[in-house]
Amino acid sequence: MNLEKTVKMGDALSNITRIKIIHLLNKNPMNIYEMAKTLNLSRPVIYTHLKKLEEADLVESDLILEEARAKRIYKSKEFKFYIDNDKIDEFFK
Repeated sequence: MNLEKTVKMGDALSNITRIKIIHLLNKNPMNIYEMAKTLNLSRPVIYTHLKKLEEADLVESDLILEEARAKRIYKSKEFKFYIDNDKIDEFFK
């Protein structure tokens, strides 16, 4: 993992709501409406957090057709995030 990706992941994981979203998506893929209802937040707020998580490559989405309507379903991606002094030094070698 390079420095830029590490910073994006760290930034995405620095918010408790985004951690909660990942937790939900680890259990079950969901759409924005389901996440908003479960977390008691508005859909625009959830969308903003999902965008940040997607940019950090922590979640992904698929567009599916359900009863002639398109629905975007989000799911978490496998990842490991680890940083220590040695890892930081590696970035600058």
